[in-house]
Amino acid sequence: MCRVLGITNFAYSRHQRIVERFCELARCGMVMTGDPPGHEDGWGLAFYQEGQLIVHKSGISLLEEAEKVLRILSTAKTSPLMILHLRKSAWGDRSSTRHAHPFHHHNTVFFHNGVVYDYQKLIPAITLPGLGSDALDTEVFFYHVMSGESQDVGRSFLDTVSLIKRNHKFSALNCLFSDGVKLFAYRDFAKEPDYYSLYKASSENSCLISSEILDENIRWEMMAKEEFLAIDLGEIAGSATGKPAESGF
Repeated sequence: MCRVLGITNFAYSRHQRIVERFCELARCGMVMTGDPPGHEDGWGLAFYQEGQLIVHKSGISLLEEAEKVLRILSTAKTSPLMILHLRKSAWGDRSSTRHAHPFHHHNTVFFHNGVVYDYQKLIPAITLPGLGSDALDTEVFFYHVMSGESQDVGRSFLDTVSLIKRNHKFSALNCLFSDGVKLFAYRDFAKEPDYYSLYKASSENSCLISSEILDENIRWEMMAKEEFLAIDLGEIAGSATGKPAESGF
């Protein structure tokens, strides 16, 4: 249960205000029915510099560390892709750097909004080494994707999603992830579609994917249920649809 923002062709000079508005969602972002306000159980930031993935994450509320995030991004200045995540834990380990998103392997990075309740059943199929003994659903989800037979991370993701939808219980499978070549975005949910939102937009040669609308001057479109996007980071973004890919459902 989280909020997530992804921006291709990121430039701090152009996107600072959008990032600042996203940071405010740690206090006022939409929550599920009956949940207390706030997404304060940690944060995670990922971007690429000279082709290499850089990850920062913390178990401290972003309300306390927003200046740190802004300083990191202002120093980086630009990146083919920036993704920022606010965590609202569905488990008992509140405020944990260890379990803050993203999870990553080499140059592939993975963010998730939702819960796979019986994620333990995915563990036996994982072949990629390094899964933590205390891993929760998103980490297991990622390692299952990375253990897939396909060399295409997008295809492996859809294979894992198909398995989860057939055999597992989940609230949502909203994900942003990247292999450094493409930004992938997927929206799916089993309940509360208003909360498990994922919007797409394009602005000034950038694609934006966000859990919530962050700028009323930009035209945002809600991603459809089971919509899967693959956006090439090497191309100038003409629209937020990038290169649509079939979800297979």
